[in-house]
Amino acid sequence: MKIFRSILLILILALGTFSCEKDEANLFIGTWENTEITVVGSVVATLTFRADMTQTMVFVMDINGAISTISNDYTYSYTDTELTVSQPGGNPEITEYIISASSLTLSPGTNDEVTYTKI
Repeated sequence: MKIFRSILLILILALGTFSCEKDEANLFIGTWENTEITVVGSVVATLTFRADMTQTMVFVMDINGAISTISNDYTYSYTDTELTVSQPGGNPEITEYIISASSLTLSPGTNDEVTYTKI
């Protein structure tokens, strides 16, 4: 009987350990910010990624003291190297990315890279 219990316990532990698919952590989730200073003012871009695969992008522009805000909602998906964002009815935009610690670097197909810091 002890052998049967031991085998049953090992079988249950093995099934519990190996049968569940482990989800990969979504490193995008959270809020990321980039600030660019220009001669005439500044632009603060804030990206908020949520677990339901939606994203909000907010730009706050201060041009010579006049402040304006633009906000857009998107859905997103990602692979190991590419981030795809889409608005309803719009064309998807694909960019390469790198996440390292609290930095998100986007390379939108040009030579420009934009780095966001997780806040």
